[in-house]
Amino acid sequence: MLREYWEKVSRVDASSSAGFFVAVLMACGLIILAAAVMALLGGGFVPLAIAAVFVPALLFVALLHATALDRGSRLMIAKGTSTPYVPQHSNIQALVAKGAYREAAEAYRQVIAAQPQDVVACEQLAQLALRELKDWDLALFALRQAEQRILEPRRRAGYALLAANVYRDNLKDYGKTMVELRRILARYPEVPNAAALRAEIEDLKTRHFQAR
Repeated sequence: MLREYWEKVSRVDASSSAGFFVAVLMACGLIILAAAVMALLGGGFVPLAIAAVFVPALLFVALLHATALDRGSRLMIAKGTSTPYVPQHSNIQALVAKGAYREAAEAYRQVIAAQPQDVVACEQLAQLALRELKDWDLALFALRQAEQRILEPRRRAGYALLAANVYRDNLKDYGKTMVELRRILARYPEVPNAAALRAEIEDLKTRHFQAR
């Protein structure tokens, strides 16, 4: 949550080198402000002198660090190191920060269509659809795409369970929720909470028939 708040305020991706440098600039501003206040309160010029020495040094180190981050990112993308590059889609997140939710959703859909391996875009689109747009069909689409793109069965089952939650909690469609839970048990028999899912199916049967 702190990261999301920071990105909304600064309009800069917190994980980028620019985000790191902006954070250092703000910290330097606070140091200078604190030194000025201390000087006005009777501290003389000593706090300002310390700030005059410390702030340029901090900026110099931050600049070197930011340059190293950028160089490392470029090498990671170009050479494919053991740590895979994870797209953050900061340009689309900037649209979300501005409240342009529909434009952001369309941008995510374009990324999903163009990049079959991108699961992050699916996750972020699902969150946008659930939290901001209240578009349950769009959330289901994003979760289905995420499930299809992951090879690990446990994670695939996790996305499927999130889709089942949308049917149950948002759409109040207990029939489709039961269908989804049965599909999960059939496709992912080693899902950790299989017993709980079977019990939920029985509970949903009661709700489903009572709603008729």
